[in-house]
Amino acid sequence: MKRASLLPVITAILLGCASSSKVSNAPTAPAWVQGRPTVAGYYIGIGSARKTTPDYQQAAKQSALADLASDISVSISAQSVLNAFESQNFFSEDFRSSIRAEAQKELEGYEVVDSWEDQSTYWVYYRLSRDTYRRMVEEKKASATAKSLDFYDKAVNAMEANDAKTAMLMLVKALEPIKPYFAETITATYRDRQIYLGNEIITSLTNTLHSLSITGPKAVDVKLGTPVESPQLTYLVANGNGIPQKSIPLKVAYTERPLVNNRTTTNQQGQASFSIDAVRSKKVSETITVEVDFEAIVKEGTRDFAIGKMLSRLKTPATETRINVVRPKFFITSDETNLGSPVERKPLADALKRKMLEAGFPVTDNRSEADYIVSLTAATQQTGQAPQYVQVNLNLKLNVTNPAGNTVYTFTADRINASHFEAQTAGLNAYTSAAKRIESAIADELIDRIVKGDRPY
Repeated sequence: MKRASLLPVITAILLGCASSSKVSNAPTAPAWVQGRPTVAGYYIGIGSARKTTPDYQQAAKQSALADLASDISVSISAQSVLNAFESQNFFSEDFRSSIRAEAQKELEGYEVVDSWEDQSTYWVYYRLSRDTYRRMVEEKKASATAKSLDFYDKAVNAMEANDAKTAMLMLVKALEPIKPYFAETITATYRDRQIYLGNEIITSLTNTLHSLSITGPKAVDVKLGTPVESPQLTYLVANGNGIPQKSIPLKVAYTERPLVNNRTTTNQQGQASFSIDAVRSKKVSETITVEVDFEAIVKEGTRDFAIGKMLSRLKTPATETRINVVRPKFFITSDETNLGSPVERKPLADALKRKMLEAGFPVTDNRSEADYIVSLTAATQQTGQAPQYVQVNLNLKLNVTNPAGNTVYTFTADRINASHFEAQTAGLNAYTSAAKRIESAIADELIDRIVKGDRPY
């Protein structure tokens, strides 16, 4: 009995010893995992990844490199490219992130100090000598500066030759080699003087772009439904010296609607033209805005997203042309008979005239000054007779031509019926029905046809 009573106690002691053994055998995390170390003369990068992550060791290394890059502080020099943009309200935090990303890609000379793992996580510890990093950066910076300076020199030569397009293209290209150093001061010797290269590039690019001027028509009068031909929308691009500029890309915006052919390039004489297939606006005027397509120049010079985004904030030269929408004039002639006799008031011509005037289209009595000639023919004939009523049918034909004689609209109706106990009154009733049809549908259809463009029917 005494031995049996000791069994639970012995079992508890053994289980406790086993539990203590497991705790003492658990791996102890190194100090650099428990708390980020500070080592004089080194940048530190600590990265980790859960073991459930595919290729977790590589993921931890990338995390350590990102941490190492973030340990390298990014301070904006007063003579840096980013500071130049910041002073013009163009700066964005996006570029700090871009610089960190560039720094991570360019990292070299770092060493693995240690790695450690437990059942769930893998850790890696990198460090990079500050002196090694500084030397590496200066070597790469010198190489990048030399490449950038070569493009800058070509740009200066182009500016001196009054070739703005080539100058801007070379200046955009000059930014790409020095992008990793946009936050730093980049000095170079050019034509026996010391310059801040990044600032010089941005200043030259801004000045060259803003020196361009676009001149063209201030206003153009256009008949509704007719095109605006390219000679009417021809523009000249010149630099600050008044020299016409070739190969400058331009883009156009039209307030009525987007234009299909909205981009072009200046020719050898510095000119470029646009056209509109037909002005369809029912407004009094619309506006065309022509501006330098600087985005096209940037894309030709670099595919770097961050540089493109930064330069997209530069204001581009532009000019405006007012398109005065002129309503075309109509001349209306009609032959309206009722059972063979002329209708005195010509109700169909009056209905069409009234509707056109309400829509804002002038009607003239002078055929020679009209933009469209409306020929209207209508006649009634008796089709039957009941004991008390006479049945009448009206045939209507409406034809619209332009001064060249081309038909732009036509309408025919041969079943407009009416009845009355008196034949003449039945015919007039048919004219009343036809007039209502003109006001409710035919006139709008004609106007819509004219608005969509004057072309052969």
